[in-house]
Amino acid sequence: MFPQPADEKLVARTLAGDRHAYRILMERYYRIVFRLCRSILRHAEDAEDATQEVFVRAFQSLGQFAGRGAFGGWLRRLTVNHCLNRTQTVSARVAAKSYSLDTLTDSLQTSREADPEEQLLRSEEQKRIHDELDLLPPQQRVALALRLLEGLTYEEIADIMGVPVNSVRSWLHRGRTRLREALQEVVEC
Repeated sequence: MFPQPADEKLVARTLAGDRHAYRILMERYYRIVFRLCRSILRHAEDAEDATQEVFVRAFQSLGQFAGRGAFGGWLRRLTVNHCLNRTQTVSARVAAKSYSLDTLTDSLQTSREADPEEQLLRSEEQKRIHDELDLLPPQQRVALALRLLEGLTYEEIADIMGVPVNSVRSWLHRGRTRLREALQEVVEC
């Protein structure tokens, strides 16, 4: 198999008019962008739409990127900003409870098969986690998604969200504390 070209080369080729190069970038980052959109918007159809919108916007704004930093970080920042803007619009129309955060709780599931009773308990626990995650403010939800799903450092999250590292630490701490309290209640039941 041939080595994959670096993002910077693909960006340069795209700016020179090579649409195939942009298609490679889209394929490379599609799952990352979709997962991030899903964790912020909490609904698969909205996440799919937002993912497409992000890639269109990225293509249109590629000249502004101009190689400052990593393309992946720039694309994540664009994704977060787009989804947060969309969240404000969506939240004005739809109650937050109608969505779920499957992507975050999927990462918490165990891979082993369980008996029906264990599966029922696990599904109740996941519903509780969903409910708690739905109640988190968008900044905490985004920070948790970037940390848990993408495995990003505090500094990378701060760069993507355009905030100081201490804000990220605070949001992650508050979000984790809230989830821990919710999980503790589930365990005690």
